Amino acid sequence: MGKRPNVLMLTADDLGWDSLGCMGNPLPGLTPNLDRLAGEGLLIKRAYVSTPICGPSRQTLYTGLHPQSSGFLGHGVQPPAWWRAEGRTTQRRSITSLLLDAGYLTGMIGKHGSEWCRFSLPAHGQNHQTGMGRDPARFLAFARTFLERAKSEDKPFFLAANAHDPHRHWARHRDETQAWVEAMMGDEPWTAFPNGKPYPDPLSQFRPADCPVPPAYPDHPVVRKTLATYYDSVHRMDQVIGSLLRALRESGMEKNTLVLFLSDHGLAWDLSKWSLYPSGVRTPLILRWPASLKPGQVNEDSVVSAVDLAPTLAELCGLDPMTGTDGLSFACLLRGDQRAWPRTEAFSCFNFMNNHPEIDQRNPDFDPELARRFDQYRPSRALNGGRFSYLWNGWADGNLTLPRTMLGEFHWMLGQGELEDFELRTFIEKRTVEELYDVRNDPACRNNLLGVTQFRKTLSGFRNRMLQLMERTGDHELKNFRKFLTGKE
Repeated sequence: MGKRPNVLMLTADDLGWDSLGCMGNPLPGLTPNLDRLAGEGLLIKRAYVSTPICGPSRQTLYTGLHPQSSGFLGHGVQPPAWWRAEGRTTQRRSITSLLLDAGYLTGMIGKHGSEWCRFSLPAHGQNHQTGMGRDPARFLAFARTFLERAKSEDKPFFLAANAHDPHRHWARHRDETQAWVEAMMGDEPWTAFPNGKPYPDPLSQFRPADCPVPPAYPDHPVVRKTLATYYDSVHRMDQVIGSLLRALRESGMEKNTLVLFLSDHGLAWDLSKWSLYPSGVRTPLILRWPASLKPGQVNEDSVVSAVDLAPTLAELCGLDPMTGTDGLSFACLLRGDQRAWPRTEAFSCFNFMNNHPEIDQRNPDFDPELARRFDQYRPSRALNGGRFSYLWNGWADGNLTLPRTMLGEFHWMLGQGELEDFELRTFIEKRTVEELYDVRNDPACRNNLLGVTQFRKTLSGFRNRMLQLMERTGDHELKNFRKFLTGKE
């Protein structure tokens, strides 16, 4: 076996799949570092995360397990008591811990999400350590120190580096207040930039008129004005990525380092974050490895799931195959053998959004009892492939609505002034029990094909494949889905 590769895993927080230039976004100067990275390696355009909520999504990256398999269904204490009470157990295993045991130097900076990960040195993820995950200089300094240690100890390394942008509140958005910053920073001492924040403003300030509107949203001046603040945060995320790549280049270890980039889920608006449409669960996936991967590759068709990342890293780093995961190694795609890759659809799910009590108490929009309540449980399941998106919303009965904590800024916009659209607002609140969309012709997912005769066979196929996957993963919603299907026979 050759020299084991280093691994630099980069993630963004709440980044829409179509928010990079290399993914087709036309906004000039938006993501130069990531566009360059994609051009130097392999860009997989149809990758999907396991769930559109950050903590459980990131747990999936490191374990290769869907939420129903790991028990990480939301935020706060996981698995929840009711999941454990059903006699469910799982292996507490992560790719970072396996690499650590195999002699890798492992580290983390920025937002993370998995308590199952062990590192060689303490995680560097607190807001005062990273400028709320938005300060490129802090990422640069940490990466330089970490990489120097890897060289001095003569060890291969795994570094998870996680920008907090473009998580809300977006740069220069009206909600990015001093009170919010101080609440997020807590009691730790910090030094303010000239803007009064623990991080710099982005180098960009995009004009609303130039900002593309994702398909899920109406092209309206109010939407564009707010999205301009989102795109500025995307650009600052790209600055953070640039600082990390700079540290790697300076270290002299770039050639044998596998760099991966993806988002944990879509942008923080209704119909994206907390939703299972492609706008919520699709992500760019970039891989660069100069020693082994030919540059300039674009894979338009192969479907990859976030559960596939950990098994893939295990294979590429020379570990024993990860057994008992929900994922597969897609190392064959790095060799250009797309025919050997069997996945045609990616599973995603949503269970509930739960939060930590100490955060709830600081946020006036959150119920302080949120972390101990489960009345917000809203189980949904989805299969996304090249052409279709299939969703089952097990909670949608025409009366129940999403909880307030899952109704975001876009939802509230729809009840105000010239952007008023009560039909769409009601749909966001209540959804419908089953959805099927032809995303190739309907990227906004507005035309539900349920009941359309020519898609009856397509719908039946999705139902059967969803049932099989839920059976295979021991999904706690399996009984409810079977009951739903019985009513359709």
